[in-house]
Amino acid sequence: MPPPPSLRCWAEINLSHLAFNLRRFRSLVGRNCDVIGVVKADAYGHGLFAIAQRLAREGVKTLAVANITEAAIASRAAPRADILLLSPLLPAEISQLQTRWIPTVSSLTEFYALKRSAQRSRTKLRVHVKLDTGMGRLGGFSDEILKVLQLIAESRWITATGLYSHFASADVDRAETLRQVGRLRAFCRHGRAKGITIPPLHFQNSAGAIHVDARGLATSIRPGLSLYGVPTPAAAWRRCFGPNALKPVLAWKTRVALVRNMPGGSTISYANTFRASKPMRVAVLAAGYADGLSRKLSNRGEVLIHGKRCKILGRVTMDMTMVDVTRVPRAKWNDEAVLIGKGAGDEITAHEMAKWSETNAYEILCNISRRVTRSTIG
Repeated sequence: MPPPPSLRCWAEINLSHLAFNLRRFRSLVGRNCDVIGVVKADAYGHGLFAIAQRLAREGVKTLAVANITEAAIASRAAPRADILLLSPLLPAEISQLQTRWIPTVSSLTEFYALKRSAQRSRTKLRVHVKLDTGMGRLGGFSDEILKVLQLIAESRWITATGLYSHFASADVDRAETLRQVGRLRAFCRHGRAKGITIPPLHFQNSAGAIHVDARGLATSIRPGLSLYGVPTPAAAWRRCFGPNALKPVLAWKTRVALVRNMPGGSTISYANTFRASKPMRVAVLAAGYADGLSRKLSNRGEVLIHGKRCKILGRVTMDMTMVDVTRVPRAKWNDEAVLIGKGAGDEITAHEMAKWSETNAYEILCNISRRVTRSTIG
């Protein structure tokens, strides 16, 4: 279905593709391993509410978010799902926890604060405990986490329903990833030898799921970017499932707001960083960095118009971007321009835009701004 003609810049979110990718992950890890749907950062820019709602409909029991603001949205979208809070709670946020929200505990300090709050409110809390195996961000080291688990086992107010860690470089360094798995295994052996119950484990992110076989060890996986059809690493997914391993959930588009014939010698955009060496046709697009197009795309990025690649000319501006349509004689006012997605036999991927922008696909998708309408299909 074509988008409403009033939309200047929009993202088409294909929920059928999301369901397809979820099935891929389930086939990868088997029946005895659950998929935790990571929907933090507005579902990686895809729109948290619609994504959470569809994942719940597909049988996903746990959704993972970054903070309590996202938890509230996910809870409205999927009221029967558990909501795992991946980031640490601030002290003032602890009293705002709802029944199905599961905070992460990385330290004794957090455990004691949660215990005091649970005692005051006489409400039992479920938590997931995080072990640092090499990421160096959240999680405690072995001795502190063993103590946390021991105290939880002795508490009537706190229950540990999960233990997890996070891979630092699963997409680029399989050897280090396997060392992290080894540290996790050693922790579990050590804990059990001391009589400490080890909760159900999860530690595989998107790249970890394709690189590390954790059957018999992990009870859940946490796919992020690849769940949205942006494979990381792409080559490993192709080796496993072929060229159509995953289906992109998001296509990002805008419209041609104006077409101009520019004489040779004309300068384009701020600071005159582009000068036309000969006469050319230029399309002004109704999207700029306020919509999420990085200024690093200036003079180097491309878009698709009528399936043809059109180079960005000059600097990306706040609300508009100029592109070369000299070789696209059909280009006209109000045409679609594809920023990410397929168009008449060609495709610009989030990974490709990230390369032009000197960043990664995560940032590209998360930076698509709120003024870009998310339109769901499928």
